[in-house]
Amino acid sequence: MFNFWEFVRYINVMTQEEFTHTASEMRMKSMTAARRFGYGQDDAEDIAQDVMARLWCLHEQIYDVARLKALVAITTKHICIDKWRVARHHAGTADITPVIDEDTLYDRLEYAELEQWLYRQIDDLPSTSGTVLRMRQLEHRELKEIADILGIRQTSVSTLLSRARNELLNKLKRRNQQ
Repeated sequence: MFNFWEFVRYINVMTQEEFTHTASEMRMKSMTAARRFGYGQDDAEDIAQDVMARLWCLHEQIYDVARLKALVAITTKHICIDKWRVARHHAGTADITPVIDEDTLYDRLEYAELEQWLYRQIDDLPSTSGTVLRMRQLEHRELKEIADILGIRQTSVSTLLSRARNELLNKLKRRNQQ
C-alpha cells in the first residue's frame, strides 16, 4: 500500500549538498553556544567539530533546516555538559580553573588570591572535618571509604562533611561582604 507521508518524508530528506551548504552556519552557532557555556576558542572549535560529525551521521534523518538548528543547539548543549562532567570527574580542585577572560591580569590575580584563601580556610578547619573534606573533595574518595579509613560511621562522615562545607560557605559569605 502506498503511504503518502512516507513518500513526502523520503522526498524531504536533507541531501549532502543541503547539509554542506548549511553546515558552516550551524558550526558557527555551535561554537557560539559552546563559548556561552564558558569554553575557550579551541575547546569551542572541538565541540563544534564533534557536533558536526554527529549531525553528519544523522543528515539523512533531518528533514529541514529548522530541525537541523534545533539539533545543533541540543547536541552542543549535551556535548558541553558531557565535557564538563568528564573534566570535573578527572580533575582535582587544584587543577580546575574558573572561566576567566585571559586578557585580564586582574581576574587571574583575584582567582589566585581566592584559591590561596580557600586552602588556608580548609587548613583552619577542625582536624577531622578538614581531613574528611580533603579526602572527599580533593582525593575524590567515597563516603564508605573515608569511614573505613577514619574508623567512624558513614553517617558521621556525612555530618562532618556537611559541617565543613557549611563553615567554608559561611566564611566565604563573610569574606565577600567585606
